[in-house]
Amino acid sequence: MKNNESDSIKKEEKRVIISSTGDLQEYDEHISAMGSAKISGGKTNKSIRISGNGTINGDLVCDGLTSSGSLKGSGNLTVHGDVSSSGSFIIAGFLSGDQSADFSGSTQIGNLIKIQGSLIVAGSFKAGHFVRGEQEVKLSGSSEINGNLSSEKSISIDGSTHIEGNVVADDILFGSQNKIKKQHYRIHGSILAKNNVNIIRTHVDGDIKGKDITLGRGTEILGTVYYVENVDIDKKTKLANEPIQITLDEL
Repeated sequence: MKNNESDSIKKEEKRVIISSTGDLQEYDEHISAMGSAKISGGKTNKSIRISGNGTINGDLVCDGLTSSGSLKGSGNLTVHGDVSSSGSFIIAGFLSGDQSADFSGSTQIGNLIKIQGSLIVAGSFKAGHFVRGEQEVKLSGSSEINGNLSSEKSISIDGSTHIEGNVVADDILFGSQNKIKKQHYRIHGSILAKNNVNIIRTHVDGDIKGKDITLGRGTEILGTVYYVENVDIDKKTKLANEPIQITLDEL
């Protein structure tokens, strides 16, 4: 009997508790809070919608999260659904999502980010560890990643970017050849693509690998460019080494 009581207490401790100075409503599939909301750590099988200022104390597991305004969490965030934020979004630990994540405004994640769907970010973006969006990654604005950036499919970046590690995907695109924007992309690791690499105004400390590679104006590569089929190099690109053609098996 004591064991059952103990188990019951543990389950109760893991339940998410939400309080708000504004309107707070709980429905079958989601919880909605307006105003200034406080969210305890724990787990809920519902999605959470915050409109205003939200604070998460501890680790949170939920079935979806939507924030408009400001949301700050002191622990890890695991979402079994979509994540969406318009405004300020700060999580001290890691962010893990089963579906897609869409951020606009200011986003800061202290540890790693792993999204099984698409990761779309518009605005200021900082990650304290590696970032992965299985389906695709799209960054526009100012981005800073203290680790690797990867995707199973494509990575597209259009905004000033600083990445400490490698960039790995099927297809990789930095900037647009048709835009006059003066964004700059700095990669301390290497750029590794299964298919195409198309970059402009990019400084790469490491190597570049891909089937077809296009290096636009203002680009500097300190490592070596390895290509399978084609390489197109702008006359204003600086290379430390001559490009080397490799086989598909070596890619």
